[in-house]
Amino acid sequence: MTRRLDVAKLDTIAFPNSPDDPAWLGAAVDSIELLKTTAAGDEILIYAVGSALLIKGVLAPIAQVTPADQEDLMHSFIQSDDTWCIQKSYGGGEGHRVYIEPPLHSPGCKSLAGGEMLVFRRSFYGMDEVRPELELSQKLVHCLALHWLADRSAFCRLDARGDVEEVIRVVTRHRDDDRKKIEAVTILAKDLATYMALSDMALMYRFDFTRFIPARFSEWSEGARDNFSSPDLFYHTGKGPLASFANGCMIVRPQITKEDLIEEWKEEFNPKKKEYAVFKILDRKNNKEVETSCAPDCISSYFEKNDLPWHISPAFFRPDVLHRFKADPQKYSLDDRTISCRNAWFLKTYDINEAGQVHTYIGYLADLPIEEQRYWQTFNEWPKGPISKRAHENDILGEFSSEYEPLDEIKRKIAFLNERKPAWWSFRSDKLVAAVLYPVADSTKEWGDEILAFDQLLVEGFLQKPLRAAAKLEGASIDDKWGSLKILQELAATKIGADEAAALAEPLRRLHALRTILRGHSSTTDSKKAEQDARREFGTLREQFKDLAAGCDRALVTLLPMLGIPETFA
Repeated sequence: MTRRLDVAKLDTIAFPNSPDDPAWLGAAVDSIELLKTTAAGDEILIYAVGSALLIKGVLAPIAQVTPADQEDLMHSFIQSDDTWCIQKSYGGGEGHRVYIEPPLHSPGCKSLAGGEMLVFRRSFYGMDEVRPELELSQKLVHCLALHWLADRSAFCRLDARGDVEEVIRVVTRHRDDDRKKIEAVTILAKDLATYMALSDMALMYRFDFTRFIPARFSEWSEGARDNFSSPDLFYHTGKGPLASFANGCMIVRPQITKEDLIEEWKEEFNPKKKEYAVFKILDRKNNKEVETSCAPDCISSYFEKNDLPWHISPAFFRPDVLHRFKADPQKYSLDDRTISCRNAWFLKTYDINEAGQVHTYIGYLADLPIEEQRYWQTFNEWPKGPISKRAHENDILGEFSSEYEPLDEIKRKIAFLNERKPAWWSFRSDKLVAAVLYPVADSTKEWGDEILAFDQLLVEGFLQKPLRAAAKLEGASIDDKWGSLKILQELAATKIGADEAAALAEPLRRLHALRTILRGHSSTTDSKKAEQDARREFGTLREQFKDLAAGCDRALVTLLPMLGIPETFA
């Protein structure tokens, strides 16, 4: 677990506890201890500016600071607006020249020549109302594969679990008080060390901690000057009446080497390092239920002659295993047969059998990270029935499924409507389409959530005003207060009669009514009755949802041609 830098601690070196605190005003040198502590942590400063506080980190070629030329570095002059530029010069016997000039082209010392700026602040000259923002070295950001997320004020990436990781943070404290504002930039130490090792650089801090009361300051006392020097930390100090300063440099060298990084990379592919969980499975080869690890040496392919279970032996799970993935659609992509977690992992196939169990194959579980395997392991149980018919046809026989999947058919029709863009249809986003799934557990909440998503996807896709115009063209008498479903029914009535039209629209009306009952402002009694009716008629809420989806699909098959959609696509 990364120990994050507590940026609030910078307040202690930037501001006194009270305006005239003599102990604080005379102890600027104490700030160096905090800098040393942060430089040794998991997350380190590379920039910090505030009252009595100036820390600027740049990268220096290791060869030029080993050992450090302390006198040379103490003459360094680092400006945040020292950026890349197109330089124009004339003279020196060379005539007119135009060339690209890098940062740190003249930092006041030789040691930083060829180094790299990490943090920039450019000014938009002539546009004083534009506040200059901090910018990061694009070379650093790109090499670490980072992306700016404004809501986090950080350059981020996805970690091995698919979670957002803040690698470089841009922190502003006391944003609304210019007298107390602190701006700081931090980076995870391991990432900076990696970059430094690969670029043969070291981090060089130029720091200045100066404490005084402007209205009462006269001069620095000559007899109160001092110097400190160690190989990688050296600075000047001074004191005056109610004033002190510490000004100098500190070098932080990478604690890893290129060879370390190569070995670390090799270890990622070391099969002996990977862990595997144990699962209850149906051993199809030996026709028995067993517990086995999903490690490659514990399972086998069809072509190996041994007694080990096949890698496509199914493991079964309680349906609750899918709740985590349905609850976080930003992180997980879940469809009828596959699950993925951003860039972290991918489960090639899963399905739900007639007993309501989620199932997948032991060989595919082995591809998941060990943390994810352990999550699935907690829901693992012995089979209560065979795998689904669809899975058997697809995965075992290698055939297309013969099962009718109404929700898939509805989504196919919606995709066509999105492409065709009829006037009476509101485009449904991929996110909205992906959000609609069959309920997996016999949970009233999940059922209600899926009914809501289904209604939003389908019923809300029909636009009242264009439908009203289309119905009137067919001779239907339309009340301006009617909603889209009533208009569709009246339009259908002009083609097939009132009774058949009412029966045709009934599944759509039932879907919309259920949404109101389960997720609207209906009473708890109405919600409970709807649940009881669904269980009484269909056994489970999942089966009720499937039946409702089938009814809606049948309605679309008839309604869409009436609205000008070719029957082959309806």
